[in-house]
Amino acid sequence: MANLLPRECLEEIFYILEYEKSTLHSCLLVSRTWCVSVVRFLWKRPFQLAKKPSSDIIEIYVSFFPPIVKDYLLSEGVNVPLNCRAKIFDYPSFIRGFRFDDLYESTSAWLQEGYEKGTQIRQDAVMFDDLRIVKLIVNELFKLLFSKTRILESLSLNTQRLIGLIDRRFWTHHPGDIPPTSFEEFRSAYGFDDLLQIPNYPGANNCLVHLQKFEYGGDATDGKIMQVLSEVSRNLNTLEISFSSWQRRHADPQMMLSLLTAQHALNRIILRRGGSNCLPVLIGGLSTQVGSLNHLEFIGADFRVSVSLTPLVICVNLQTLVFERCLGLNDDIVEPLASATFKKLKKFVFRKSVGFRDLRTILAPPSVVPIMGNHITGNIIGTTLIGNPSMSPMLSISTTSPTSITTSSSLSSSSSFSSTSSSPSTASNHPLARMIQNTGGSLRDIRLGRKVWNVRRPLGLISRGVGDFPPSSILSTLSLTCPHLVKLETHISREIFPQVLILLNNCQYLQQLHISVGTELMDDDEFWKRVSRAFPPRLKNLMVVLEGTFWLMVIHWLLENCKAPLEILQFPRSSCIDDEYLCLITQYAEIMGTLKKLILARRTRVTNEGLRRALIVFESIIRGGEAVIEYEN
Repeated sequence: MANLLPRECLEEIFYILEYEKSTLHSCLLVSRTWCVSVVRFLWKRPFQLAKKPSSDIIEIYVSFFPPIVKDYLLSEGVNVPLNCRAKIFDYPSFIRGFRFDDLYESTSAWLQEGYEKGTQIRQDAVMFDDLRIVKLIVNELFKLLFSKTRILESLSLNTQRLIGLIDRRFWTHHPGDIPPTSFEEFRSAYGFDDLLQIPNYPGANNCLVHLQKFEYGGDATDGKIMQVLSEVSRNLNTLEISFSSWQRRHADPQMMLSLLTAQHALNRIILRRGGSNCLPVLIGGLSTQVGSLNHLEFIGADFRVSVSLTPLVICVNLQTLVFERCLGLNDDIVEPLASATFKKLKKFVFRKSVGFRDLRTILAPPSVVPIMGNHITGNIIGTTLIGNPSMSPMLSISTTSPTSITTSSSLSSSSSFSSTSSSPSTASNHPLARMIQNTGGSLRDIRLGRKVWNVRRPLGLISRGVGDFPPSSILSTLSLTCPHLVKLETHISREIFPQVLILLNNCQYLQQLHISVGTELMDDDEFWKRVSRAFPPRLKNLMVVLEGTFWLMVIHWLLENCKAPLEILQFPRSSCIDDEYLCLITQYAEIMGTLKKLILARRTRVTNEGLRRALIVFESIIRGGEAVIEYEN
């Protein structure tokens, strides 16, 4: 029956299994027809399926070098067999995407393996000769792949990690005072400026015309490669720029901008780290892609130098907007977003961002730290929660009228959100709250960050309890305007707990909830009971981040009152969990009947015997990592 399937049907099936290496390998053995179809998918992006680095892939590619190239490499000291057994398939012609660092590292592994086996001869008298040889082979591999393939869909020329490795080798072999000219000569000889010749390789123009995804990284070509590609590749769907962590003003922003503005319909732009001098220019260039841009990410970007988000306002087709681990991203920077109308926005991430204003707050003496307050009425939480004896003595709440709350944790809290929270009646005061309000309820996935304890911050600062602290105004706006949320991530403190309860009660379609809990609530039984009772009826994936050791009773309070049909339960940072905790979780899993997957911290006190017993009930128990499921919106 398998042989009766048309080739087009087979390829549709194999496309779905594109990254299932073992399954594809099994399909190779079914029949010749299946083999011919499957091999194209195995060699479409071979480095993604192979164990990295892979010298075996390089060995196969090298065998396809024409005799003239083999003779050239032999003259340069590279031993390439001149007579190789003919391969069944033309493997280089199947490639559709690759990363430069995969090609470079795999070639290095192939050369090193040759030294160990004696098939390659190391010239010990010439320092760094292996770097020269690797570059020669990689250049010939580029020429081979470009000449063989008709369509190249993705290309990554991210060299930042390789530059760091090569630079360290130089300084290791040249200790002491080295003139700058010596290092620059080394960079010139062993750097990656030859990447600028890529469009001139035979066949490169033909396949680069079809390029859909391009990633640039590092300062090896000073951004020139993007200008070079702008003449050829104008059909990009995705553009990623990964600045080096040390790179501040190396790249020419106009060269980088040329590739962005040359595109006919760019959908995704991802900017990672640094690049404070380039960020304003690149953001300004977004106006050329307004009609097509639907995905924009800023990961670790630097907003401290005259960066305005005003150009984002006209990107009305955005479906995904991400700000993560950004520097200087304070309320003044995000203010323009208050006037944006992102009616198609489905995913919004704003977490783990630190602004200079917040750093000054952390570093300032207690006498000058502004008191941060929140208005709350006692009848929302209940007298039991407010009167809990475990509450910090620094906290005082009046149950008869709204009042300010000041806690010890509020003095050390830092985030890119405003330091002053507002009541629901002033929900539109915060710029992000107004932006969310203007979406008209289109949001399905919002992540406002979790508190991460003992995290190293900029300027060498180590702060305990520092993380994202969303104002109550944002949560109130979500409750009013986004009832169809499917995913939610936030930190819960005593100050914003009333808004969290309202949000959970209003979001009946929520399927994934990731929360961190403030230390003042950790041993509060009324909090755990109320929050678990408020879990929406469709909730499937629950993650709880707690600091340090917490009571065994917390598990009991959480799960005893949970009526949601949980399928995944996660405690990714709780190293205190032992066999007793696991036994209690397993008992509740048996009672609930839906809980099948448990994710614990990488280091726990759970024994192998405890795991064995728990796996009788759970389908899988994973240590380390977090599970984020792409549920249907």
